[in-house]
Amino acid sequence: MKTSGSVSGHVFSIAGLFLSAILCVLPLSAQFTTASLAGTITDATGAVVPDALVTISNVDTGLTVTVTTEPNGAYLFSSLLIGNYELTVEKTGFSTYVQAGITLTVNQAASQNIGLQVGQVTEQVTVEAEAELIVTRTATTGQLVDQKRIVELPLNGRRPERLMYLAAGTVDLGRNRCRICGHGGVYPGEETAGVNGAGMGQVNYQLDATGHNDTYINVSLPFPNPDSVQEFNLQSSNFTAEYGNAAGGIVNIVTKSGTNEVHGSLFHFLRNGKLNSRQFFAPEQDVLKRNQFGGSVGGPIVRDKLFFFGTYQGTVLRNVPSGKVSFVPTMAERQGDFSSISKQLTDPLSKDTLTNNQIPLSRFSPVSSYFLDRIPLPDGAGRRVTFPGSAIVQEETQFMNKINYTEGRHQLTGRYYFTDFNAPPEVGPANILAASSAGNAVRVQNISVNYIFAASPTLLINSTFGLNRQRGGSLSSADFSLADAGAKILGPETIEALASPPELVVTVTGGFRIRTNHLGDFDRGDFTIREVVTKIAGAHELRFGGEAVRVSNHIINTFQMAGQVN
Repeated sequence: MKTSGSVSGHVFSIAGLFLSAILCVLPLSAQFTTASLAGTITDATGAVVPDALVTISNVDTGLTVTVTTEPNGAYLFSSLLIGNYELTVEKTGFSTYVQAGITLTVNQAASQNIGLQVGQVTEQVTVEAEAELIVTRTATTGQLVDQKRIVELPLNGRRPERLMYLAAGTVDLGRNRCRICGHGGVYPGEETAGVNGAGMGQVNYQLDATGHNDTYINVSLPFPNPDSVQEFNLQSSNFTAEYGNAAGGIVNIVTKSGTNEVHGSLFHFLRNGKLNSRQFFAPEQDVLKRNQFGGSVGGPIVRDKLFFFGTYQGTVLRNVPSGKVSFVPTMAERQGDFSSISKQLTDPLSKDTLTNNQIPLSRFSPVSSYFLDRIPLPDGAGRRVTFPGSAIVQEETQFMNKINYTEGRHQLTGRYYFTDFNAPPEVGPANILAASSAGNAVRVQNISVNYIFAASPTLLINSTFGLNRQRGGSLSSADFSLADAGAKILGPETIEALASPPELVVTVTGGFRIRTNHLGDFDRGDFTIREVVTKIAGAHELRFGGEAVRVSNHIINTFQMAGQVN
């Protein structure tokens, strides 16, 4: 059957109007790529301190934000990029308080209450120890996977997305029964997580506030390499209304950004079977070869204002599969001599018996002869032939560029992520039995633009645009079609847009099977526009906004279009 056409849709989710009032602490939960910090300033007697200047500074980028405490002594930094900070509190009649060692993580709604001591502003009380930030302003639960875990925990294939299963109640639903097998254009590394009993496809993945979902089968797209992921958080319950399109969980991935210092990395990870001993039960030594190489670099373009970060990773994998066994006609049988068969053969047209089971070559089907020319002779007893399967070749290219700009009340972030996977189909003209069924070529591109504007100390506007594209699909490894072999059959080779042959599925019961992949373009993607406005009014916070997501699919699929032959 062929599926051809395009589907597009619009999904609108209103983040809603969210109003809470707690006398001492403002209840703001962090947004997609940021964190928030709030608390109450008091004096030695426990009385609240209004009109104190509270300043927070990012020690890596120089970003500085100042607010004034409310009449109830409360302060709030509603949207801070994740990172390391220093907090300063100043008030006439009190010593200046400085708290170092504040680390904010994605989606964190942290609280830090501070007690001031009577003294001169010129006097300073400095706390150097790492601050123990308490989360009391949100009921959201989740699991943070930070940079330490990403770098130090073992990762097969350097895939940080596998670490999401560290979260309690999170399981891999798809791999166990391969629920995504057979879908065209699936990028290797797409995750099929289920959270707290919710089904597969009910997790919303966000990469730098941009949708990172395969909208065709509702699973994740591949994460960037570990050297470029700062951290990610899996929220498993009680998430707020601003997160749409999820019932089971939300995964927020934040990539690294540049700082005032230049930092970078170079890596080359090698796996080669020649360096390993043979496994005890394995007949041969491992022959898998995998090279993963690349690096990353980030730093300032303009100190304290403009920063860059970039990363590249290349992957090359080679493997030789174990031998395959089929049962094929002997040379005598290919000449029409079936005297070795005990059963008497008859002419299917005249119903006459064939003398000594001899079939005249003139009665051979030209289609069968075409196939037999591409099928090897037996090399063992009982029509047995042993041959190596098609070589496994996989190549992946991934890179990402990111720019951060901070100036006064403006924060602008732009990021482009590209990853391309190619597994060329192995074509075996001399032995069509060895043709591969795993040809695949998929490309994923993701763009994120995030703009935060502090219109006033009490009004914050967050605008996000995201574009997500996935292109490519399955590749046929057949070097001829049924029509090329002489069969009077219509097939996808008659369509001008599909010049290459389609899949071949031919089965001889008890003998051999030919199975190639099919041609298919499974192009899909989405773009997102999101607007969130936060207004702080005394002891109250109002947040409202909206999100528009446009999803599109364009599919050309020749799966089983040429039929199956038995």
